[in-house]
Amino acid sequence: MRCDSNLSRRIGAGLAAGFFWSLLLAPAAPPASPFAQEQQDLTKPLQYEVSVVLKLINVYVTDKSGKPVGDLTKDEFTATDNGQPVKLTEFEKHILEAPPEGAAAERPAEKAAVPAPIPAAPPAPSSTRKFFLFFDFAFNNARGINRAKTAAQHFLEIQVRPDDEVGVMTYSMLKGVSVHEYLTRDHAKVREVVDSIGSKDIAGRAHEIEQEYWLMAQEPVSSGTQGSADARNRESEREEAKRIAESFMLRLTSLAKGLRYVQGSKHFILFSTGIPSSMIYGNQAGSPADLERGRGKFDASDRVLRTRNEEMYKEFAAANCVIYAFDTRESALVTDLFAYDRMTFEAGGRGAGRGMFSGQGVFQDATSVFQDDKTTGGNTLRRLTDLTGGRYFSNINMYERNLDQVQALTGTYYVLGYSVGESEDGRFHEVKVEVKRKGCQVRAQSGYFNPKPFRDYTDLEKRLHLFELALNERSFSRLPMSFPISGLSFASAEGSGLEILAKVPGEVTARFAGERIEYVALVFDAKNDIRDIRRLETDPRPHRGRAVVFTSATPLEPGDYTCRVVIRDMESGLSAASSVRTSVSAAPRQGLRLGTPLLLQDGTGCAYLDAGPAKAPAAVPWAEIYPFDRTALSPVSGQVSRLTPRLLAVIPFCVPEVGEPDVALSARLIDAATGEAVPIAAALAGTSRHGTVETAILEIPVPKLKPGRYFIYVNAEDRASKTNAHSQTVLVVQ
Repeated sequence: MRCDSNLSRRIGAGLAAGFFWSLLLAPAAPPASPFAQEQQDLTKPLQYEVSVVLKLINVYVTDKSGKPVGDLTKDEFTATDNGQPVKLTEFEKHILEAPPEGAAAERPAEKAAVPAPIPAAPPAPSSTRKFFLFFDFAFNNARGINRAKTAAQHFLEIQVRPDDEVGVMTYSMLKGVSVHEYLTRDHAKVREVVDSIGSKDIAGRAHEIEQEYWLMAQEPVSSGTQGSADARNRESEREEAKRIAESFMLRLTSLAKGLRYVQGSKHFILFSTGIPSSMIYGNQAGSPADLERGRGKFDASDRVLRTRNEEMYKEFAAANCVIYAFDTRESALVTDLFAYDRMTFEAGGRGAGRGMFSGQGVFQDATSVFQDDKTTGGNTLRRLTDLTGGRYFSNINMYERNLDQVQALTGTYYVLGYSVGESEDGRFHEVKVEVKRKGCQVRAQSGYFNPKPFRDYTDLEKRLHLFELALNERSFSRLPMSFPISGLSFASAEGSGLEILAKVPGEVTARFAGERIEYVALVFDAKNDIRDIRRLETDPRPHRGRAVVFTSATPLEPGDYTCRVVIRDMESGLSAASSVRTSVSAAPRQGLRLGTPLLLQDGTGCAYLDAGPAKAPAAVPWAEIYPFDRTALSPVSGQVSRLTPRLLAVIPFCVPEVGEPDVALSARLIDAATGEAVPIAAALAGTSRHGTVETAILEIPVPKLKPGRYFIYVNAEDRASKTNAHSQTVLVVQ
């Protein structure tokens, strides 16, 4: 993607402090934050402070033929916020460059053989396209889902660019909205998720019930008990279908509200048949004479569904979600010339003189039930796309051509920026963007919501907030706080595992002012699959302002892993997160096994929190094999002062086949920048034993080191088994 301005570089710092916080997190330290206001002297006059933030609006412009317009300048745009003109201070133009000629015809295997170039730095949030592939199981059919998967796979293989972030969501009656993969640039992982999607969750027949309901309404009511029972059953089924539709609207409205706080435009590629519009806005079947005799049917709009539906539309538009709807109905639409006869004659509903060629037949619209969008979801999908600035595609079988249009529409756009005063009141701001050039059609988000207190977030909004912090690595650079984190690994005779150790400084814990703090530890494997997730909620008041050592352990087989820890104030939303890459080494079949050194320094005052036992049985007794005096020592996780006189290294080891190993340990200090060895003289300070595992404590006098990064290597030799092992850790000197 080509960017025609250096806006991303110029406003990077301002974006981190302003726009990100205004949409995703509650304000933390600036004077305008609630915490600063609460700390004011209550005897002083009330002061109302409003923070000034930068708002970024994505704008898509097309000509009368629907082709993107890519040569506009900032002066050709005007914008209003709540009806008030704003001064556009920032401007970006993004044009998705076409792939080399013939590239689209490449086979996926051939294309994958040439790795995509890695950018020098992650793209700015404003220049990254975000796509959600959304599969609707409630209003769909098995053939539609299969065609939707084919379309999604084509999109991932042909249309997606390396910098695009893609997520996968589904909706089902029983599970509601499920986030299978959050926004990521790991497109191979997204393809795996799409491949695994099946039609087993399809349980809704609302669209079929609606069509049958109006088809049967065109027929005279059968006399007798059976006819009355059939009518009651149809009414009951339709009411159940309406409840399904209302649940769909409510859950998607909640999703849209949560997406308000995810930065930038979110492009939804929705695969669905849509909610039949007759359920929401009503319909009529039969002639006026039929209605007088009670044989036809007139249904006014459903006020509740209409209100719910319009609210859903508004929330998606306000959350800057652009919907591209792919109607999957056509994939399963099979012309059946005898369907009308079968559905009416077999039900005993069509009598003499009541056919489509009778005198009243002109009012019956008897065959239109197969084409009329009033009893299908075409109209609702079309309205959803119109109000969000997207596009409706009526035939999923034409997905290749339609996805080309999506690519063109999302690939050329402008980013307009302006400053605005903002308060934490959750109010909606209507935004209108116009272009002075004639013949241009503008699509932009209809507005935005001011942030609201985190305590007022819904559960779904809080989950999306956590997803953004835990799963989106780019968000780490925009967080105001971080902390050091490291990983310890060891392979005992019972199995191997990994312990995450995070040391949260007192200046970080002091900023969490709420009464409930959440610690979430996640472990990802080399394929970015989540292998373990642990959560601890605690009252931070006893250790506010003190350093906190948080640990979380899980059994794991050898391999490479990424560990992340997210800390959130559950009242304010203030968050901190850190990530580290580590590995669990494969243990030798025989001989000496050595664990990762745990560095300790003299110091007290830390509070200790543990995530608790993992779901799987613990293979490594971490507390026993890494013992130390917490009243006199604290873990080193991160930087140490260059004036630190000594360090202690706790090192577990075992030789499973030897009852009494005879192990000798030594340590080396290497300057990571130069590769030169720094002389040190490590001495054994003590040992302890837990079962088959023995732990040694080395005392390492530290010379006055220059600031930088160092490696501490520990070498071990067991004289009994005549085997060797080594381990290492990192030391950073301030």
